[in-house]
Amino acid sequence: MRRVVATTAAVLAGGLGLAACGSSTEGGDKNVVTAESSALPDAKTGTPLANTDPCSLLKPADVPELSSQDSSAAPKADGRRCEGPGYSVTISEVDADGYAVQFEGSMVKPISDIAGYKAGTMDTRGSWQNSCAVILAVTTNELVFAAVQDKGSGDTCDVAKKAATAIAGRIPR
Repeated sequence: MRRVVATTAAVLAGGLGLAACGSSTEGGDKNVVTAESSALPDAKTGTPLANTDPCSLLKPADVPELSSQDSSAAPKADGRRCEGPGYSVTISEVDADGYAVQFEGSMVKPISDIAGYKAGTMDTRGSWQNSCAVILAVTTNELVFAAVQDKGSGDTCDVAKKAATAIAGRIPR
């Protein structure tokens, strides 16, 4: 049963370009993601951003590099995701397996905490577009992704970190 749950979570996360990074507690299978692998001794649980408009967490004026893109298009929200010109903010509610896949996955590189929240980056480089997402672990049940896209050669991770810092300042404590 654990294998089915872990495999399902990994397949769902694959759509985001993530891969599972698991640990084993039974039978030596290194590909099983377990709830114990993502347990944090002093981590908060819950969903403080439930019913929060993701567009309220980041304004293009917070990060000048975002404003310099296409300022004529207003950000659009669809409940858990806000898309602006060249950036997005996504609130993701997860269980223990989802946390392990989305925040501790093999494509996520840990970075220094941002405003007291554990953080990681996913940097994607392509021939036609670069993107970087900074992931904030608000709680073990809720993650916030600040993603920035750049069709040029700018450092998208620096811009995404600035966006994540602005977002962290708006998260209710």
